[in-house]
Amino acid sequence: MKWGFAVRIQKKTILYAAGVLACGNIVLQALGFLYRVLLSHYAGAEGLGVYRLVHSVYLVCNAGCLSGITMACSRLSAASEARGERSRIGMVLRLAFLVFFAACLFCGACLLLGGQWIAADILGDDRCARAFPFMLFCLALTGIENIFKSLFIGLERMQYAATSEVCEQLIRIATVWFLLYQYQGEDYGTIAMLIFAGMVVSEVFSAAFLSFLFRSWRLPGMRHAPLESETVRQFFFIALPVSASALLGNVISSAGSILLPKRLMVAGLSYEQALSALGVLSGMAMPLLLLPIALVSSVCTALLPAVTGAQATGNGKRVQALVGRAITTVGLIAVPATAVLIPLAPKLSVLFFEQPLSVPYVSLLGATAVACYYQMASGSLLNALGLQHWNVVISVGAELCQVMLMYHWCAYPWLGIYGYLIAMFITGVVAFLLNFTILYRKVGFTLRPMRRFGVPLFCGTALFFWTRIFYQLFSQIFYSDIAALMCTVIGVGILYILVLRLMGIRLLYYLSKRIEKPVLPRLHMW
Repeated sequence: MKWGFAVRIQKKTILYAAGVLACGNIVLQALGFLYRVLLSHYAGAEGLGVYRLVHSVYLVCNAGCLSGITMACSRLSAASEARGERSRIGMVLRLAFLVFFAACLFCGACLLLGGQWIAADILGDDRCARAFPFMLFCLALTGIENIFKSLFIGLERMQYAATSEVCEQLIRIATVWFLLYQYQGEDYGTIAMLIFAGMVVSEVFSAAFLSFLFRSWRLPGMRHAPLESETVRQFFFIALPVSASALLGNVISSAGSILLPKRLMVAGLSYEQALSALGVLSGMAMPLLLLPIALVSSVCTALLPAVTGAQATGNGKRVQALVGRAITTVGLIAVPATAVLIPLAPKLSVLFFEQPLSVPYVSLLGATAVACYYQMASGSLLNALGLQHWNVVISVGAELCQVMLMYHWCAYPWLGIYGYLIAMFITGVVAFLLNFTILYRKVGFTLRPMRRFGVPLFCGTALFFWTRIFYQLFSQIFYSDIAALMCTVIGVGILYILVLRLMGIRLLYYLSKRIEKPVLPRLHMW
């Protein structure tokens, strides 16, 4: 008998992690779409505009309190797990909660003391102040949920995060529907307050569910340990730039949401028309064109711990392969999926929201969505590689340029809301190109422009035309619009797979290579 140390190797694929998240995100996206249909029915375009104004304040608070903390939690837990330093994971979690609650108390004091001034003078609508107390409760519970969720993602327990999100959305839909159904009034400030009250109820479940999972499931070696100065330094080195980027970006973006109705009024719209235009864009058209984000965000989230772990163990070749694979996969998912949605979006908008959308409006919004996907993926890779300071400069600069362009272009009567869409598209493309250039110089992956960009563009163009052909054909065969839409999606999906196979490309191949990760050594006898 002898004693020895054996290293266990856990083998997981990025495909498995992305698949778990994708399944959850697809269900979540479908539920979110149903949720927006419900909101549009009970709140209307103007009610969604008021809710969007309140939500812009919530996004700023959420970004300042959580974005950097969750990124630091995911990256440090992934790196600690890759090195077998599980005692540091407990330190990271403890530090994350301390920093979050300090930031949350600061935001609460600002909103409770200056809520009326923020609503009347900054948002331009004093009805928004009624939702602020519920918004603070929602922020506190969301913080608990997201910190645990980021820890589970860093440790590649994606199924916990997916389960929590789906159940939370189901509870939110039921609660908000019940509250709005019981109210059925036309006071849009009260409607915004009731929406946030429903969000609070759903967040209570998520926070309690993930807290219970963490206490019942705990890795060996993840013990309560005092904070170390090196852990604190690394935590703030990641959290501060990401928080600054998200906070400034959301402040600028929220400023754009506040200024947009005012600039549209300069172009000749009334206040109700301008607020309705904001509600249609943020609550109907944009969610419709962003349906593929369920798959894109799943790939980005699944790659984050893999990239961080490869960098932490000095595996440069694996980092190059993962970065290149991420850009290619995002293109192969986002561009064709958006190309299918563009010709179908006007019919879907009328069917679900009873809101007509023009083809140029939808086309420009679809191009903007693709640019957003590429920027999101490349920014996530910069954060995963510890290059978050570049992401701060680029994302904040893009948001600032977007607001400046929107401010000038939306005031022209011949542009109107199109000025905002054009500004979003231009700044998104420029931001991605800058991110891509930095990734190429720092990582050194192979460019392969035809494979990474040419193939997705070719597939997207082909699917765009075939979607129109299929829909016209099935509309003549079926009397039901829903049946025609479903058959169209199935037909173009089969066509997409065939086109990729003819070109020798297997989409799942980019995510199917195995990840070998050493786990904490375990003492045993043989």
